[in-house]
Amino acid sequence: MLVLIALLLLLAAAFGVLATVIKVTAIIVLSVVLSVLLLAAAAWYGFRYRMHRLRRELERRSRW
Repeated sequence: MLVLIALLLLLAAAFGVLATVIKVTAIIVLSVVLSVLLLAAAAWYGFRYRMHRLRRELERRSRW
């Protein structure tokens, strides 16, 4: 797999489009990383909200 990537990079450099390939790759990688971070943040805040609701419900029940 690494040999294939090296070969593709050499071909891109030979045709003069290496900078474009690197930019597009960077955009794709950064988009994936940003998507994962946003999903993780949404899951974290959803979890915190559920725990807050659960704690509030348990406190309400313990008063009775």
